[in-house]
Amino acid sequence: MEDFFNWIGTQLGAAIRFIVEGLSGFFANFDDALSGFFNGLTGELGLSTSLFSLLGLILGLYLLFKGITSLLRGSIIGGLLMTFIGLTFLGWMIA
Repeated sequence: MEDFFNWIGTQLGAAIRFIVEGLSGFFANFDDALSGFFNGLTGELGLSTSLFSLLGLILGLYLLFKGITSLLRGSIIGGLLMTFIGLTFLGWMIA
């Protein structure tokens, strides 16, 4: 009877080890992919890979998006203003 429970414990431990090693390999590759993506993106734009730079890039793209959607809705002055602010902010970040 003791050998039976020893065998069950061994099989359960092997299954848990298989799952943990598989997930750690997946997340390690996922981390490498994200790191490569952000390094390529910031390298092409001439930004640093800091959190501030990435948040600034997201803010500039958001302002540009809101400006274009405002123009498409017919709000000319607001759309031009938001587009100008977004382009100015992105130009400041990239240059």
